[in-house]
Amino acid sequence: MEPYMSSDLGQLRHALQNQNISNSEARQQILQCCLADLKIQQVGLWLFTDDDLLRCEMLLDKDTGFSQEPLLIDRWSFPGYFAALDQKKVIRAVDAQNDPATKDLTELFLKPFNIKSLLDVPIYRGDKLSGIICCEQTAVIKRWTDDEVAFVSAVADLYRSRFS
Repeated sequence: MEPYMSSDLGQLRHALQNQNISNSEARQQILQCCLADLKIQQVGLWLFTDDDLLRCEMLLDKDTGFSQEPLLIDRWSFPGYFAALDQKKVIRAVDAQNDPATKDLTELFLKPFNIKSLLDVPIYRGDKLSGIICCEQTAVIKRWTDDEVAFVSAVADLYRSRFS
C-alpha cells in the first residue's frame, strides 16, 4: 500500500476512536478519506436493512458534498448485483455498465448518475455482510488498483470496529 494511504488510515483510525465525535461525523470522515485518497467523484455508505434491501445511508460527492437522499436497491430488481454481493467479495467493476456483477444497475442507477466505474467493498458484522462502501467514478473509466482495494478494505474494517 502506498505510504500516504497508510498515514491517512492512521489518522482515520485515531479520529474514529474519539468518543466525542458523533456517528454521523465518523461516517463523514470515513467517506471523506476514501474520496480524497482515491481521487474519485463520489463514495457512498450502503447498509442492509434486511437480506434483500440496501439503503444508501450517506453519499459524498466531490462537487456537491454530502447527501442523505434515500436511495434503495433491492434484490428483486438487481439479482445479478446481489448475487455478486452474496459471494462476499469485492466488486471491482472498471466498466460498470458492462461488468457482469454490476450491469443490471445500468438503466436505473449507473446511466442516470453517469457512473462509469464502481468499487464495492463489503462491510461485515461478524460473518454477516452488513453493508458496503461504494466508490464511484463518473465521466471516465477508472482502473482500480490492488492498493486502492486494500485501502478501502482497511477503511471498511475501521468502520466495522467503530460501529459493531
